[in-house]
Amino acid sequence: MTGRSAPVPVAHWEEHFGRGEGFRRPDRHETALLRARVRPRPGQRALDIGCGLGGYAAALAALGYATTAVDWAAASVAAVRDRYEGLGLPIEARRVDFDDARSVAQLRSHSYDLVTMRLVYAFLRRKAAVAARVRRLLAPGGAWVVTTPLASRLPPERRGIGITERDAGALIGGWGRGHWYDLEPEGLRVFVLRE
Repeated sequence: MTGRSAPVPVAHWEEHFGRGEGFRRPDRHETALLRARVRPRPGQRALDIGCGLGGYAAALAALGYATTAVDWAAASVAAVRDRYEGLGLPIEARRVDFDDARSVAQLRSHSYDLVTMRLVYAFLRRKAAVAARVRRLLAPGGAWVVTTPLASRLPPERRGIGITERDAGALIGGWGRGHWYDLEPEGLRVFVLRE
């Protein structure tokens, strides 16, 4: 397949996370690069969208963020609670479907200093609506960090898990400030966007 993939149904993710399967966990290098770009301060709040098994949410909490981890798969939310509850990390896990405005409405406007999407953005159906929802949730001066593969760097059969140049242009459009960096040469791209 060389084009966009069809949306992956929630049942797939329920099974995936229910088996305890996740994706690439953030390592020290990735976390250090993020810290340098967003400069966390005590008392800040983060929202991790599409949290999976919670590895990135835990990394955000370790950076000092009070972190809300959300996913549309109930198995994901249960896994985050099972893995991190009682460990002293400031992580709250909630079921939220970011493609559904009513679901996102349960989150408080302008209350997150950092909103992250790691390995999620390519799978969202209504990207422009999602961007508007993120803007509503960001506190003044907050940052939206999107970590994603680029389709052009992937083999043809895997391009559906990455974003196209057009997707990247739409992602960064309308933000006052922003930059990007790669986690490794030809690897994941990280976009850091601010109003």
